[in-house]
Amino acid sequence: MTTEIQCKSILQKSRLPESPYCLNPYVGCTHRCRYCYARFMRRFTGHSEEEWGSFVDVKVNAPEVLARQLKRSQVTGPVLIGSVCDAYQPIENRYGITRACMELLVEHNVSFSVLTKSSLVTRDIDVLARGNEKVSVGISLPIHDEGFRKVFEPGTSTVQKRMDALKELHTHGIKTYVFIGPVLPDITDVESIVATVAPYADEIWGEAINLKCGNSSDLAEAYTSCGFSQDWQHKVRSQEYWHAVETELTEACKKSKRKLVGFYKH
Repeated sequence: MTTEIQCKSILQKSRLPESPYCLNPYVGCTHRCRYCYARFMRRFTGHSEEEWGSFVDVKVNAPEVLARQLKRSQVTGPVLIGSVCDAYQPIENRYGITRACMELLVEHNVSFSVLTKSSLVTRDIDVLARGNEKVSVGISLPIHDEGFRKVFEPGTSTVQKRMDALKELHTHGIKTYVFIGPVLPDITDVESIVATVAPYADEIWGEAINLKCGNSSDLAEAYTSCGFSQDWQHKVRSQEYWHAVETELTEACKKSKRKLVGFYKH
């Protein structure tokens, strides 16, 4: 279900590491990731009874609101585009809200980063390139196996399309990073992902899975459908397990000579 809405503000202060501001052109996301932490947004947006992934609210006036905010503020960034939605989910191809907002950020010399699981981001290479060193694009890639991707991230671009997008962005001189998050126990192959993306990613980020947002049952169903036992739940709650993952990620980045920005735990 798609609904057009009006927003009062679009540029928000954020407590996320490395990103003092965030910008979300949409409410909801049809990528339908089984692990998504952003489903908590339902109770704040009038969608509390709706299934996560079944709705998107389009902030149709976002570019106009952003233009006003930038005109009266001294924001220089960095701004994270897509903190609780994917700014390049399929509906962006129709509305172009993300592109319009990025054009304004570039015009006002505001640094920003886009994090996405969609190859649609390559459509806007012309805008991204104009931002020069103030712009970066992150490709979220927690799963390297296409079979698992279809179960855990059914609405996203395929693994190959994301890899192709990463290469194309890199070829055009745009700063890139790969976000290995969330790490899914028994699913995410950290070492393999780092080795595969290293030639095209300037930086690597990682994040442990967050089970505090009502995604436990959805994840359990996905794991069960893939033939896994419940052992993954014990790993999620084990600090020893996450320490081992962080060590593996650190060593993989050293081996591939790529900067690890951070590994974030919950």
